[in-house]
Amino acid sequence: MDYNQSIIFIPSYQPENVLVCLAKALKEKGYEVLIVDDGSGDKYRSIFDEASLYSTVLHYENNRGKGYALKYGFKYIYEHYPSYKCVITADGDGQHHIVDIDRVSKLCSSLNKTIIGDRTFDVKIPLRSKVGNDLSKFTQSLATYRFLHDNQCGLRGFPMSLLPELINIKGNRYEYEMNVMNYLLNKEIPFKTIKVQTIYEEGNKSSHFRPIRDTILIQGVLFKNLLISIISFLLQIVLSFVLYQFVFSNNGVYPIHFDIEISIIISFFSMLILSLIAGILIFQPKYPFKMIFRTTLYQIILLVGYLIGEIIFTRLLGLNLTLSYFISGVILILPLFSLIKGIGLVYDYQNS
Repeated sequence: MDYNQSIIFIPSYQPENVLVCLAKALKEKGYEVLIVDDGSGDKYRSIFDEASLYSTVLHYENNRGKGYALKYGFKYIYEHYPSYKCVITADGDGQHHIVDIDRVSKLCSSLNKTIIGDRTFDVKIPLRSKVGNDLSKFTQSLATYRFLHDNQCGLRGFPMSLLPELINIKGNRYEYEMNVMNYLLNKEIPFKTIKVQTIYEEGNKSSHFRPIRDTILIQGVLFKNLLISIISFLLQIVLSFVLYQFVFSNNGVYPIHFDIEISIIISFFSMLILSLIAGILIFQPKYPFKMIFRTTLYQIILLVGYLIGEIIFTRLLGLNLTLSYFISGVILILPLFSLIKGIGLVYDYQNS
């Protein structure tokens, strides 16, 4: 393997000596290593100075967040290392074993495809990390109809050709890495996952992840991705009510026995078409028909659930159509997630 095909890029903030050990080990394996000091301050300058014996170290004064550091490094690499084939991002806090970094590098170079680390989670996970990981997987599954076993691993490999797109993705802190995953999923950009070791220090004490603030920030990013689905759902409720009350009502001009069901079906497909058009225009997927097929499949499953809910809550329990539709939508969230997860665990993007 020609190690010169990949450059290892490590964003770092207030590191410990493990950063130096990692840089040295990678250098000894023949890798070019780039480290970006995300405004750690003078207290940590000696660590970066020692790491500079085995790597190129870039500094800027104020802490701006991991996302900013990643984009800063991507831009530098794209401008100064054009001959390299891949960029491998890794954390400098000891969470990624050098063997796994090497595996990601080789796979990225041989396939010329984005590689995403997938931690095995076979060790005790600190509570703050577990909560953040589980929440992000849940929300992203509902937002993109794709389940990823691990969507927050910092060990990733990117083809050099993808860097201009990565540089333009929004986000300056931990939400940036989630934005990258959403970008790959929404754009239908092929990638491959690879199992890597899970390494956490006791209590994950070296991590600078802020459990509440950063989790909210990441969930906010994922929530934006859900907006199209949420707006479509609300419009479905309104349109179903209008059709039922003023078009297909038994008291109206067109008395039909299945007036409620017809109202739901017409409103559903009307909003599905509009949401698909909006998704294609906003996300501009590389393979739009894959997005259309996937979204339509899951939405039809939801439609069946809405119709069953309507029979139970409206016809049997006597609730109004709007309330019945809303309750059915809330109840269907967990079954839909379980279905997406089940399909995702079988496929697992190994052949993406």
